[in-house]
Amino acid sequence: MVNDIDEVNKIITGSGNNFHCKVLSYLKAKGWTVLISPYYNDNISDKPREIDLIAEKAFEAKTTRYGTINIKLFIECKYVSQKNVFWFHSKDREKAAELILAVIPNFKGNSYIDKHHYLCQPNVSVAKLFASEKNSKTENEIFYKAINQSLNSMVYYRKSKSIITSSPQKRVNIKAQISYPVIICNNFINLYKVDIDTMSEPVKIADNFQLEVNYAYIDPARNQRDEYFIIDVVDFEKIDTFLATLQSDIDAIQVVID
Repeated sequence: MVNDIDEVNKIITGSGNNFHCKVLSYLKAKGWTVLISPYYNDNISDKPREIDLIAEKAFEAKTTRYGTINIKLFIECKYVSQKNVFWFHSKDREKAAELILAVIPNFKGNSYIDKHHYLCQPNVSVAKLFASEKNSKTENEIFYKAINQSLNSMVYYRKSKSIITSSPQKRVNIKAQISYPVIICNNFINLYKVDIDTMSEPVKIADNFQLEVNYAYIDPARNQRDEYFIIDVVDFEKIDTFLATLQSDIDAIQVVID
């Protein structure tokens, strides 16, 4: 007979929250402020939704006194237990540049924009399509859900105030706030890639990669919008590599910001 503890442990194992908590603990240890599973209202269904984590870190601006450049991550944590295939093609670099300029207009006409992690690897392709094992309905695929959750939450929260708390006596001057949607996987063992141009044999994905998405949604003001986004897909075992790319973004922004 199954006892209560066995049943509880089964719930814990099946929930995926252990990995969620692992990511939370790691980011906090790296100096990030993390908000756990905040709820927001889905403007299409008018139902409450949640994002796994919102993480934010303030980087001191070197070119100005009493200022920070803040990065805010909208993170979906995924324990990937089944095979997933991604179809890769060249990145739309023009749209990627427009996406960067929408947040940091100071990059316009400045070569430092090419140091941003959306543009710094010109020959690296991005995922455009995906499919999961054993799921006939798109809405049941874990990456479909992860894309929707990370993007919907970012659209809802990206203009909100900082989640980093500070004492009333401390002067806070955020010079720039950058929001990134992110999907963090427990590992990439079950992730494969196919090149759209060559339709070559699938191979395992070895490194962190990006998903390119043209996304239609209803904004908080109930207006229909259509935006281009890039989502970072990160292997937890290579999360430090991803965090290093964010530091490179900060270094480039430091040069162009007033």
